[in-house]
Amino acid sequence: MGLRSLAAYLPAAAIAGVLLLAQAARAQEAPRATGPDPATTSQQPATAPRATGPAPATSSKQPPAPAPKWFTSLDQAQAEAQKSHKPILADFTGSDWNPGCMKLSKEVFATKQFKDWAEKTVVLLELDFPRKRPQDDATRKANNDLAAKYKIKLFPTVLFLTAEGLPLGTTGYQPGGPARWTTNAQNILNPKKPEKKSKAK
Repeated sequence: MGLRSLAAYLPAAAIAGVLLLAQAARAQEAPRATGPDPATTSQQPATAPRATGPAPATSSKQPPAPAPKWFTSLDQAQAEAQKSHKPILADFTGSDWNPGCMKLSKEVFATKQFKDWAEKTVVLLELDFPRKRPQDDATRKANNDLAAKYKIKLFPTVLFLTAEGLPLGTTGYQPGGPARWTTNAQNILNPKKPEKKSKAK
């Protein structure tokens, strides 16, 4: 083959070589992922899983105990005392004028500790001798008669009675709150018997 013929074939051979190299390089590339296009994929918002454990316990508060009833008639208090087998706590009070009576009412009778104790222990009777608050004539006379019968001289006087109206003991106002007052009242209702001394042989 002459030089002219060889020169005519060189450009075609060079082009073929370039094409072969390009095909080999293309075959070595990793295949692309064929998944859906993220731009066109609709995404659902993630939701937190529901808790499957037990529901938290709700604190249930017990309703407060009802306040014990104060009777204003000895006959009614005695009837309740006989039915409940409890002694009577009779409060002779000047509720709207006597400082000691006001302190006793506020510091003791109005407290939860006293109310809880009284509900279990006694029948409450209020015998009031007011000076500012109106009071009907029948109640005033009945209270004065009871004060004379039991020889009440001071206010406040708290008289403990049996269901039959027999005196068990008296007390009044004392500082120290409901704990001290109810302890003293309990000692009046249940006095401790003196211990008998054993005779020496």
